[in-house]
Amino acid sequence: MSLTKQRKGNVIFASFVIAVGVLALIWLACWGVSFSLIKQGITYVDHPLVTSLTFLSFSVPLVALHWRRLEPLTRQGTAAALVALLLAGVLTILVYASVPKRFRRPDELIARHPEEFYLRMDYRYLVSKTFEVLFQQLVIVILSLLLAATGLSLTGIVLGFLCIFGLLHLPMLRIVGKPVGLSYGIASVTLAAVFPILILRVHAGFLYSYTAHWFFYTIAALVAWMYGGRGPGATTRVAGPPA
Repeated sequence: MSLTKQRKGNVIFASFVIAVGVLALIWLACWGVSFSLIKQGITYVDHPLVTSLTFLSFSVPLVALHWRRLEPLTRQGTAAALVALLLAGVLTILVYASVPKRFRRPDELIARHPEEFYLRMDYRYLVSKTFEVLFQQLVIVILSLLLAATGLSLTGIVLGFLCIFGLLHLPMLRIVGKPVGLSYGIASVTLAAVFPILILRVHAGFLYSYTAHWFFYTIAALVAWMYGGRGPGATTRVAGPPA
């Protein structure tokens, strides 16, 4: 290898490390602020505007710093991807409207995991979650593009995401306990394999990736209400027969 190529390789590697380092700092700073707000009682449900603005305020610098990489994706929107996003929103509203009428509220589960705001099926949560997922997906998209720019294969990128997501969700085992923590871990590892494939190989894949990420919490809430409300003496509320 010539000295020129070696120096060029060193510059590319250094730029990659700096970009990933800044990305990690923004990620940690955002979640640090978010957790701090929650400790003060400023939650996704009780203060959706503050929560949304918090995630939006950290999303803006991500877009500004990586606009050159993100700009081509803005031209990839398709009708199918937009329909998928709209369908996820409609299904979520239908779930939130109908499930509480048919199933017992999982109060014990909510009491054990007050930090899992999706369990409450409160519409205000959807506002906050929309911006939280936007922030997370920006980080995921940017990291996917950075890794792809190094020449790493898609398989390598997927393996990298599996390691990163697995490590990031390990603390959930301690924070929310094994049942919920394991559920998060399994879901995160599964999505970790899907996200970079959608983003890097599917046209408008970033929209599908966002939709899958956002809709996951609707499915999690649905499962929690269907099975988490069961217990000794619990009764399931079921609607009467159709008129």
